[in-house]
Amino acid sequence: MTVPVLRPLDLGEILDVAVKIATRNIGTLVRIVLFVVLPAQILIAIVDVSAITDYKPTSSIFPSTTGTTDSNEAWTQAAATLVTVVVGFLAGQFATGACFRAVTQAYLGLETGWRSSLAFAARRFHSILWIVILGGFLTVVGLVFCLIPGIYLAVSFAVALPVLMAEGQRGRRALGRSRRLVSGRWWWTLLILVVGGLLASIVSGLISGAISAVGFASGSEPISAFLITAIAGTAGALVATPFSASYHTVLYFDLRVRKEAFDLQLIASGLGVEPPPGWEPPPIVLPGPASQPPYCPPPPDWEPSADPQPPAPPASGPPSDQPPFWPPPPGWKRPGE
Repeated sequence: MTVPVLRPLDLGEILDVAVKIATRNIGTLVRIVLFVVLPAQILIAIVDVSAITDYKPTSSIFPSTTGTTDSNEAWTQAAATLVTVVVGFLAGQFATGACFRAVTQAYLGLETGWRSSLAFAARRFHSILWIVILGGFLTVVGLVFCLIPGIYLAVSFAVALPVLMAEGQRGRRALGRSRRLVSGRWWWTLLILVVGGLLASIVSGLISGAISAVGFASGSEPISAFLITAIAGTAGALVATPFSASYHTVLYFDLRVRKEAFDLQLIASGLGVEPPPGWEPPPIVLPGPASQPPYCPPPPDWEPSADPQPPAPPASGPPSDQPPFWPPPPGWKRPGE
């Protein structure tokens, strides 16, 4: 394993590293998204085109129509929207988990592939869903009762999926682990999430919007609408999903480097020395008085007795400032004798 050189990064460096990881592993990440998102988008397009009258492609998850609808059609559209949301959510979380795995392996200098990443995410798909649903539920509860706790929890749970993929912690443990990592760096984490999220949304929105605009210009041909819908949804995910996984993963490792000296753990691992569970870096000892008393040699005229015994401690009184004198073992001689 090639041990990467890690250090605390600033905002620009985190985004720059995220972009480099995504571009250098573009083949793996694109295959992951295409394998998961493209079939889901085809299914969504089939549902929308067949169930919704006068359907028009849109970059939104909610279908678009060009005319009025009656009550029966409204229920059909509601059912189509529900299918669209559920299928899109499941596919998005699966692709996100696989991308997190691939990015984590690449960031640590390990070999990765799109098949192994998909298999890894498939084995932990229920854990991915549970973390997303539980974290989302707690965030929504915080937003309903008071806006600030909801925002706080949303940021605190930002690296829960990287915790799952890198450490194997699940459910509440992953959420708690994420909150502890973000603690003390909450505003810093919020800034990275806002900037990274805006960049991903803008780029993917421009791509999906441009493709959807072609759909509006192409008329109401069902085949054209079907193809444009599938392509637009997949194209947006090809940009947003890998980049989002990249900057979340880099953020996760940056927090570990800052708070847990994760870079030193990697160096030890690369040398074949695995730190024990719960290992923490030793405290830095500044120059100063030694913590152990100095060795005091015996006096010049001292000779060992037949049955040496250490002196008994004083029965009472304050402790002495000098360390107790312990005679050498039997048979000891001064140098030169």
